[in-house]
Amino acid sequence: MTETEPSRHPGTEEAEDTDDAVSARDGGYRSWLTRRWLLVLIVVALVSGAAGTAAGLLLKSPADIAAGAQAPTPSLITAEVDERVLVDSFSIDVELESEQSISVGPTGQTQQGTAGDQEDDGDTGSAGGNGTTTTVITKLPVSVGDEVSAGTIVLELSGRPIIALAGAIPSYRDLAPGASGPDVTQLQQALVAQGLLSDSAVDGTYGSATSGAVSQLYSRLGYTASATDGGSGEDAKALRNARAAVRQAQDAVTTAEQEDGSGAADSTSLSTAQAALADARADLADVEARIGVVLPRSEVVFIPGGSATVLSVSGQVGQEASGQEILSLGAGDLVLRGKTVADQAATLSVGATANIDVLGDGATCSVTALDAADTGRTQVTIGCDTDLDPAALAGTVVARLTRETTGTSVLCVPIGAISEHGDGTTTVITLTGTDTLTRVEVTVGLEADGYVEIRPNDPDAVTRDSVVIVGGR
Repeated sequence: MTETEPSRHPGTEEAEDTDDAVSARDGGYRSWLTRRWLLVLIVVALVSGAAGTAAGLLLKSPADIAAGAQAPTPSLITAEVDERVLVDSFSIDVELESEQSISVGPTGQTQQGTAGDQEDDGDTGSAGGNGTTTTVITKLPVSVGDEVSAGTIVLELSGRPIIALAGAIPSYRDLAPGASGPDVTQLQQALVAQGLLSDSAVDGTYGSATSGAVSQLYSRLGYTASATDGGSGEDAKALRNARAAVRQAQDAVTTAEQEDGSGAADSTSLSTAQAALADARADLADVEARIGVVLPRSEVVFIPGGSATVLSVSGQVGQEASGQEILSLGAGDLVLRGKTVADQAATLSVGATANIDVLGDGATCSVTALDAADTGRTQVTIGCDTDLDPAALAGTVVARLTRETTGTSVLCVPIGAISEHGDGTTTVITLTGTDTLTRVEVTVGLEADGYVEIRPNDPDAVTRDSVVIVGGR
């Protein structure tokens, strides 16, 4: 008998296919949902475990809290014994100066410590040709560290020069024909050194020879000297008139002599003419003595020895220069000066070593003078055995001054290692190995930079690299 397929009704095959698809979809969804819930449960478990661990760390029992509040077991603080040169010193700020500092500004020179001389005397502007409202730096031929020699220009203000000449007396007044005094003698000697005046003309009085020499000095430097009349021409007119009066008086005397010789007139007319001639000649001499060229105090700076070093320059070409220092010159040996409180300076002595940071170890410097300054302070002067470079030492630098030093290497320990006792003894405690403590009696010496020199009573008890107790139990 032949096997036959089951019979199907129309539409039954499509329905079965639809049921199978729905069943497959429902099974996949349930599988996905199962996996998601499993993942969520794993995450929750991990978070709960971490929270429990954190809580366990934060929560402590009373016994744990009490144990944590106890101080840690104390330990020893130690240091090795060192061997070094101890230097007791302190630092001050210093500036480069000279034995004689000269300030140069719009009204001329001012010696160190005489700032009042910088005030305008009222005559400088007209005499020096600088009577303009504003004084401007028009030439600045020198720089810091330059050597200035006599007969050169150090500065030009509003077209007028400031000339350096040799001399120890500061310029303090205009020098003009008829003036006399030590400052005139100094000027004449400076002009002799410049080859502009003969030795025989040095008499302390500013006459025609001195006036002519000053005129030559200006001409040689490319300037015109200022005249006593300020360039108005009044001097020349007065000189012409005085010379004319002499000629007229001379003619009158000649006429009177001729008349007296012929008997036409008595001797009184001749005497009168001769007296008039004498007066005219005296007037001419007076005019000649009071007219000529002027050397304004604002146009000259006298430097001792004829040379100086430029210590500072505070202006520049084109800058207005009214009332302030433009140049600072140093005459004589250059030194460093600073101030410190008198109590601190009292621990110093002349000859004490001074270390200048910017000079390094190549220079040997020492304190050369200790002078009272303003209230409660002392001025300290430092000299060095090497040439001091103004450019390298511009402004304020640091000097370390030695009060006392051991000179050679000595055993020393931190100050905290020293113990002083009621019986007057001083000791340190050494540590040998890990637990052997020994108290050693010592004599202390210089204290500096947190260390103190020690000399053990038993030299073998403490040596370099021994360990001493500084603190702890």
